[in-house]
Amino acid sequence: MPSLRRVVLERLMRYYRFLSESGAKKPPQTITSAQIAEALDIDPTQVRKDFSTIGLLGIGRVGFEVCEVCRAIRFTLGFDQRHEAVLVGTGHLGSALLAYSGFARYGLHIVAAFDKDPRRVGTKVAGCTVKSMRSLKPFVRRHGVRLAILTTPVDVSQKLADRLVSAGVKAIWNFTPTRVTAPPEVLVRDEHISLGLSEIAYHLTHETEHPSTPHVRAS
Repeated sequence: MPSLRRVVLERLMRYYRFLSESGAKKPPQTITSAQIAEALDIDPTQVRKDFSTIGLLGIGRVGFEVCEVCRAIRFTLGFDQRHEAVLVGTGHLGSALLAYSGFARYGLHIVAAFDKDPRRVGTKVAGCTVKSMRSLKPFVRRHGVRLAILTTPVDVSQKLADRLVSAGVKAIWNFTPTRVTAPPEVLVRDEHISLGLSEIAYHLTHETEHPSTPHVRAS
């Protein structure tokens, strides 16, 4: 299968969330591309094209088997595998991520947490003992961890990203309010809360000017 573009991956995730949540309420056996398209505000042709990309072909006037679609998306996105991660920075956001149990559903397991604050080192957050930053690099190398979640202050983010890359990390999920750079072979996914806030603030500011502005769905 060829590499999928980010926009395709994001749509696949939207399909998966919609179908798995629908299944939790009232499990449908089949669903059409038109039904998915209407629910997610996506063109039906695009839905069929995305499904075809991952090897799914619908049945005329019947659609797609929901279980088969979810299984194919899980396999494509790697949710059926175990992805171990380290979390760096155990402040409010880092602690909240540690306490979130939903990651396991997507194969993500945080196996260790690190912080430079001596008051936090040795304490437990969501059942995970916080380790000293000095042991970060040896731990990543020893356990072959390929994913790191970064929730540190801006002034140390790039330095820590560099340290993680040198330890062998292949992907960084960056929750810090700044961009970090890494070699081309290392994926960096930036989650800027400020961007979401800017969209919300803009909408609230101009809502009375454009009351019919369509709903913008997050990817």
